[in-house]
Amino acid sequence: MPRSVVHLVITVTQSVVRFSTAGRLAALLCIGCLFPGCQTLPTKTYEIRQRTFSYQPAALVKDYQEEFAYIEQRRLSVVTGDGTNPPDPVPSTTSVPPHLTGLAFSGGGIRSATFHLGLLQALQDMQRLQKVDYLSTVSGGSYIAGWMLAHLGRELDDDYGNLVQTPDQAKLLDAHGDFVTHLRHHAGFIKEGGFWEGPKLIWGYLWRLIPYYVWDLGLHIKTPPEIGNELHLFTPYRHRIEMTYLRGKQETPLVRLNRKDVDAPYLIINGNLVNRGRPRAYPNEVDRPYRDNYNFEFTRDYTGSDGLGYVQSAGFGLPVVEVQTEDEKPAWVNPHKVVVEDLTEGTCHKTRAERVRPNACVRLSHAMTASGAGLDLDSLVEEWYRDDIARLLMSMVTAPFNLNNEYQTWNYARRYNTTLGTIWDYFLMVTIQRIWPDTKSRWIEITDGSFYDNLAVQTLLRRQVAHVIVGDATLDTTWQYDYLHNLQTRIKGFFGPGVEWCGEIPPPNEIVWYRRFWVKRPDGRPSVIHYLKPYAYNPRLFKKNPSLAAPGKIFIGAEPESGRTFATQPPASHPLTPTHLDADRLLPLMTGDRATAQAQLALKKVTKFVISPKGEEFPQTNTLFQWYELEEFEAYRHLGYLMGWAYLSKLEFNEAELIPTGECKAL
Repeated sequence: MPRSVVHLVITVTQSVVRFSTAGRLAALLCIGCLFPGCQTLPTKTYEIRQRTFSYQPAALVKDYQEEFAYIEQRRLSVVTGDGTNPPDPVPSTTSVPPHLTGLAFSGGGIRSATFHLGLLQALQDMQRLQKVDYLSTVSGGSYIAGWMLAHLGRELDDDYGNLVQTPDQAKLLDAHGDFVTHLRHHAGFIKEGGFWEGPKLIWGYLWRLIPYYVWDLGLHIKTPPEIGNELHLFTPYRHRIEMTYLRGKQETPLVRLNRKDVDAPYLIINGNLVNRGRPRAYPNEVDRPYRDNYNFEFTRDYTGSDGLGYVQSAGFGLPVVEVQTEDEKPAWVNPHKVVVEDLTEGTCHKTRAERVRPNACVRLSHAMTASGAGLDLDSLVEEWYRDDIARLLMSMVTAPFNLNNEYQTWNYARRYNTTLGTIWDYFLMVTIQRIWPDTKSRWIEITDGSFYDNLAVQTLLRRQVAHVIVGDATLDTTWQYDYLHNLQTRIKGFFGPGVEWCGEIPPPNEIVWYRRFWVKRPDGRPSVIHYLKPYAYNPRLFKKNPSLAAPGKIFIGAEPESGRTFATQPPASHPLTPTHLDADRLLPLMTGDRATAQAQLALKKVTKFVISPKGEEFPQTNTLFQWYELEEFEAYRHLGYLMGWAYLSKLEFNEAELIPTGECKAL
């Protein structure tokens, strides 16, 4: 059967579920008769960019030219103060902008989103946010980043006269303004929706379980994306994200990010690629292990991973016809172009009404939800079983029952298919690829990025970002700090044996709320990392977990660099007030009466919540059920605000800050 006919059958089959009764009959007749009048949709070709696996400074401009060009244009606009948007497309650049800065927000559901809202407000009040070039996020951090980008742009009102979009970042982040007020009253996820909101959300999950069990457990196959994403538990989760953080908006295409407001940092939303496998795009690197391909990035320009390559975002998610080499020949390996069915009649920049299929374009809410999708057994197995053999065995045992909550889409980098090749693809998909998804699968799946929370940090370091602020709001009830130890492993894996780590890293189990480190790449170029983790001494939390207050677990001193006095390093068996909750140390750092008043209020709110019955586990509250009371929301927001001022207020993002003050050791 010709390839065009195969794609015709697939396309019409997908369409059956969306048409009216008459439309379904016509579609079925078209499939049955295959009349010449039934034609496939027009196609469009997009570039697939192959970025370097390892650190190669000479390749940076080629790999990230659109991002660097946007940042240069944004910096120019901030300096001149003209507020003009950068041209689209942005002119190319030939160099890496100096002193790149970035924020890396961790996962942690509403806890993370709310804490990082406070951190963004602090940076705005310090007049530092306009100096931030990148915003790299996973999971809950993606919620608040998506919220900010969705609400920045030409000033708009809704039908009720409410301001729903503004070009003014200060107005957006104003703690007393309409935007934060709306978020404050809706970030409970289901509490503010009334009694029926909870049952409605539960029903959205329950009715999908039956058909998905039929497909996944009974038939043991993957559904096409247009059907599968509606059956996935992903869908009610996405609806909740849209209602909570996007005011119910469903139309913010990925390709429009950073095109509405020049003051917004360049957004990178990170997820975990289930299709690890070996990178099919690189025939000479067959010895690389599957776990090198876990990263997946959503940006306005390119979306993808190392193993698959990065496709132009306007072409992501559309049905694939074939992949091609640079000279437009069918590609078996190393694809550089992909031909897709043009469901948009030209571009995702068209309005919904002008597209062949209104929902064809991947939206901001898709990226946010894929980055934060929960209930993913694959990633849990990966987290629990560090041994590869144990992980593989557990994956085989759980694969038939693995109902994933993941974003599913066409694999834009799959190999060129003949008719027999297509049949073989489906055979692999229902057999070995169900246990071991690889980069040759017909469809790819992206799931919760927070299982690898340092994805956001590594994304920035590989772009040679010099100043990195990390907000780590992940749940860490045992204070293991594996995050920082795992980050060292990731950094060494990417940069190679010549990379150095400068400064102290906490031993496992020591409680830390702020640390500063440096990473020196093999070519000698440094990056400084400012690491913040939500912390407040909570007597009831420490009483509940006596090991937290054990001698040697916490070190308290006047030096906020590590929380300890370097001269004697005395162990403290009873925690004291940390720097960011000590008014005598904090308030002198404030600039202006407004910030001082905000900090004084924040100190009262955080202290009051910690000693209240609701604050028993603060700031390590579990967000499994994703609902917050108003007081809890405010406590996390205020804590982020206070920590931002306490540890970041003196940053200038200059050359002097890149000089390590601690000992450098090879990783």
